[in-house]
Amino acid sequence: MIYLFVILGTKDYSSDISDNIRFSNEYKDISKNNIYKYVNENAVLNILNGKSGIFLMAFPSNIWSHYYADYLNEIAIKNDIKEIYYYNFLQNRNLNNKTYDVIINKLKEYLVYNDLGKLDLTSPTIVIVKEGKVIYFDDEIRNIKGGTKPEEYFTDYRKNVIKNSIDVAIKEYLK
Repeated sequence: MIYLFVILGTKDYSSDISDNIRFSNEYKDISKNNIYKYVNENAVLNILNGKSGIFLMAFPSNIWSHYYADYLNEIAIKNDIKEIYYYNFLQNRNLNNKTYDVIINKLKEYLVYNDLGKLDLTSPTIVIVKEGKVIYFDDEIRNIKGGTKPEEYFTDYRKNVIKNSIDVAIKEYLK
C-alpha cells in the first residue's frame, strides 16, 4: 500500500494535460481552443538565436496578461498561426536564472530599467521573432500607472489598436 502511495504521489499528472487545456486552466477566460504552447527559457533563447516564433511572456497572476493572451490568441488564429509560445518567466526572474539573464540581454534594446536599476521584462509582453530578429515587441502595459484596471483601460478603441498592431506584425511575420 505504501509503495502505491509513493508511486501515485510522484507521478507528474500535468504532463498528461495538453498545453491548450493547461493554459485554459491557468487563464480561466481563455477558451480551450487556444494555440498556446508552453516553453522554457532555453526554447526562448533558441528562437532568439536564429529561429522564428511568436511569444507571450507573462504569468497568470498578472491580470493584464489575461487580456493580452485573449487578443493575441484571437488574432493569431485569424491569421492561421498554429502555435504561440508561452513563457512564464516569473520563477526564472525570481531565481536570477542565468538563461533568463541572457534573454534579458538579447532584448535589452526594448526593455527599461526597473526601480532597482536593473533591466527587466514586464508581464505581459508580446514578442515576435523572425529568423532571430525581433520584429515586434509590445509591453505597453508597463507604462500604466496608478490603480487603472484592465476593464477600464481596454476600451473598444484600445482593443482595436492593440489587435490591429498584432495583426500587422503577424502579417509581416508570415511574409
